[in-house]
Amino acid sequence: MITVTLPWPDPALFPNRKGGQHWATFQAAKARARMDGFMSTKQAVGMSCPAFEGRTPISIVFHAPDRRRRDWDGMAGSIKHHLDGIARALGVDDSIFRPVTIDDTVDPNKRGFVTVEIGA
Repeated sequence: MITVTLPWPDPALFPNRKGGQHWATFQAAKARARMDGFMSTKQAVGMSCPAFEGRTPISIVFHAPDRRRRDWDGMAGSIKHHLDGIARALGVDDSIFRPVTIDDTVDPNKRGFVTVEIGA
């Protein structure tokens, strides 16, 4: 099992925040998210990258910086680009990540972060 810790997603990446803005408005945030996912995964696996074949379960826990209510599909949408970076770092297509479990909690330090467990 691999555990990857990611920073809290940029608010611009939450689907409900987009509000009809042009897609290019979010390109920098998307690129940062992909890079965060890639680098965090490389740091987590080190030099030995495990091989994944077939479907691989993935568990995502959002440790929110506050007690605001967030819907699960908005949280899932906000981490899509991070998952693309994780998949690229592992050398797989992100379609193998099945089933996906999403949960949330509150970060007592109020910073906010996301943990992704692959192969859980």
